[in-house]
Amino acid sequence: MEKLISFLREYTEFFEQMQLKQQDKLEHLASKDLKQIEETIVLQQAMDKQMENMEKQRGELLDSMGYSGCTFKELIDNSAEEEKSELLTLYGRLGEAIDNVKFINQKAVKMAQTELARMGVSTSGLTGNPSGVYKPAAGQRRTLFEKKI
Repeated sequence: MEKLISFLREYTEFFEQMQLKQQDKLEHLASKDLKQIEETIVLQQAMDKQMENMEKQRGELLDSMGYSGCTFKELIDNSAEEEKSELLTLYGRLGEAIDNVKFINQKAVKMAQTELARMGVSTSGLTGNPSGVYKPAAGQRRTLFEKKI
């Protein structure tokens, strides 16, 4: 379990760093400095790749420990008492970081769309993930961090 907790610390820190980078992205978009925006795009692509690798690691680690398909809450519920406190702390930090990344991303997308519209560029034909947030394929969506309803 210590290996999983160690990974979850790293995973949480990654999302906290991503939150800071997303705030920088928003500021770069607001500056309208093309060089900064281009650098932000490159950084975003690198973060997306890093997230993909971390998701793969997370899945493999959970599978190897017999926790495949478990939510974070289920993992906490099934952990020893001495581990629950740290897992709950990580769960809170991770949830906050992810929520902030989503919020900042939504603001950045709206800002970019507004600027494109102001320039006379139609955004209606743009496809892909409108939030800018990584989402795994439909078969992989039930992750450690989903809530059961």
